[in-house]
Amino acid sequence: MTDKPRYYLAVFGDPTLPDHVTVEEGHFGVNAGWPRGLAEGDRVLLYCTGSYRLYPKSVPGIGVVQEVDHENYRFFFDYRRLENRVPLDELRLALHPDDRIKLSNIRFDSFWLFPIKPKSYRDVIELSKP
Repeated sequence: MTDKPRYYLAVFGDPTLPDHVTVEEGHFGVNAGWPRGLAEGDRVLLYCTGSYRLYPKSVPGIGVVQEVDHENYRFFFDYRRLENRVPLDELRLALHPDDRIKLSNIRFDSFWLFPIKPKSYRDVIELSKP
């Protein structure tokens, strides 16, 4: 039996590009490296790359997974803005070393949505508090 919820990090690029969305839109899709265990109730840190003008190189919020469409490699989430965005430098420090390695490889397709350790998630959330 798996512990619930599970935790992930999703990477959002420039939302003005075709097939890209904003974090506030509440959905995400990627087929490379799709996590088959993703399920309703899971938590996702929403990281925006440097090309995302509104929240560059930071985590502005989390997504609470509401629905998963495994067949089409997408999920829908309830967007919850963090009190304070977590900048990339602080994000790196908060992540477990294994998760930090995954984050450093986001330029490769298989690392746009990946599982992270519960402690990584909790530490990032803690950083967002005033």
